[in-house]
Amino acid sequence: MRLAPYLFQRLFDLGAAHAFGIPGDVILPLYEALEESPIRPILTTHEPSAGFAADAYARLKGIGVAVGTYGAGALNMVNPAAQAYAEKSPVVVISGAPDIADRNPDLLIHHKVRTFDTQLRIYEQATVASAALEDPATAYREINRVIETVRHEKRPGYLEIPRDMVWAEIAETAARPHFAPRRDAGALVEAMQDITARVNRSRNPVILAGVEIMRLGLRDQLIRLAECYNLPVATSFMGKAVFPEHHPNFIGTYMGAAGHPYSRLVVEGSDCLLMLGAWLTDTETGLFTSAIPRGTLIQVLANEVTVSRHRYDQVGLVEVMDALLERAEIKPREFRNEYVPERTEPQDRSLISAVFLELSRLDDRRYVFTVDVGDCLFGSVELNAENILNPGYYASMGFGVPAALGAGLAAPDRRPVALVGDGGFQMTGMELGTLVRYGVDAVVVVLNNGGYRSLEALGAARKICDIYPWDYVAVARAIRVTGVRVRTAEEFGFALQKACDRQGVSLIEVVLDPGDMSPTLRRLSRRTPS
Repeated sequence: MRLAPYLFQRLFDLGAAHAFGIPGDVILPLYEALEESPIRPILTTHEPSAGFAADAYARLKGIGVAVGTYGAGALNMVNPAAQAYAEKSPVVVISGAPDIADRNPDLLIHHKVRTFDTQLRIYEQATVASAALEDPATAYREINRVIETVRHEKRPGYLEIPRDMVWAEIAETAARPHFAPRRDAGALVEAMQDITARVNRSRNPVILAGVEIMRLGLRDQLIRLAECYNLPVATSFMGKAVFPEHHPNFIGTYMGAAGHPYSRLVVEGSDCLLMLGAWLTDTETGLFTSAIPRGTLIQVLANEVTVSRHRYDQVGLVEVMDALLERAEIKPREFRNEYVPERTEPQDRSLISAVFLELSRLDDRRYVFTVDVGDCLFGSVELNAENILNPGYYASMGFGVPAALGAGLAAPDRRPVALVGDGGFQMTGMELGTLVRYGVDAVVVVLNNGGYRSLEALGAARKICDIYPWDYVAVARAIRVTGVRVRTAEEFGFALQKACDRQGVSLIEVVLDPGDMSPTLRRLSRRTPS
């Protein structure tokens, strides 16, 4: 078998039907192999967009692929790879490299930074596994080691293929590695005894569900768990939509002092908080404004469990969820759900809140929302939806539009709706043209408040937050996208309905007052030192 054809077939068999990237001279043979493979190459306008698209794709399909040329291309993808690492997204980054035969250290070959392995060293810091495929005798083993580590850890990996290795003959030298997480059956028994006793002793147990529920495919189990014991469920900021928000047990998104007041009251008032797959990051806790007593906390993550101050290693979320569902001795509860979404009357509502209200009225079974940072991200706490992709922890600008590309190709039965600020759009908004090219009928909503207003709300001086105004509608129309500009809630509602009813890519520019902000951002701004 030949190296690149084997690699692409392996990735295709795992669910990667598309690969995002940009060709370059060093990887022309690699792109030739990609063209001959069952994977469809998707060309973006810039490598960071390819990385973000692959990230969104991976979150929905379980694996994503980004391809870049050596140096100038692959190094542009380091930031999206770092986000995928931070947020546990299984992306495989593939880069070309100069021919091994040409590697005289005295030769200055274009795209080389310092040494021929500089790029590999950089990626070692931003991925969970990496390899330069320079030896046909070890290539098979290294390909499968990296891919299986990515699948097991739900984090990105990196493969570097020299130009003269693309068509190299490789042999199946060993069985494919199978990563089974190290588990301690005795520790699971002890952990479940501890968890069961604490839940049964408690007066008001509550579930706080996080992003690892989605990454590990445990959404259905979470719903069954909540219904089996009739427990209230809050979701974390990153875990937005891991639990259906129309469900009678849903009590809102928890973000410490920045989240929904009712959600905060119930979560922080619980005497037994089951934190399932949720992380205690600064964004998850509203800039560390949470007040969760350590003694009430049961935190269950992918590979460890902490019950108050007792830590159980080699016990993970999958096993604990299964055990909880089989725990006949846990008593079902009664609770009165008083959660009401933050939706004020039209005459009192800001335009940004009206935008999220209108978006919440869409049939969420037909859409997937991709959310950029800024008040798109903070405002999405108000968004009632079943499927939301956001960079809630790493928080890199530019995710929203290219993520719509990845999401639309990964889940063609759901129409992407991208929410992006004017700043984020100026970074990666040209992927509108890529959406048109590949027939991804996304709706792109640009929240135009004239600058980086979320930074201003968090204490930055206005003069460094203003950005140069673009005519976003004219930009859209220049690349054959239907564009419309709105200034009121009524205009937005009408434009959204029209965009959803028509085929093709649509852009809606929402002109906001610079001081208009979501309730979440407003609460965050009150807790930021001036």
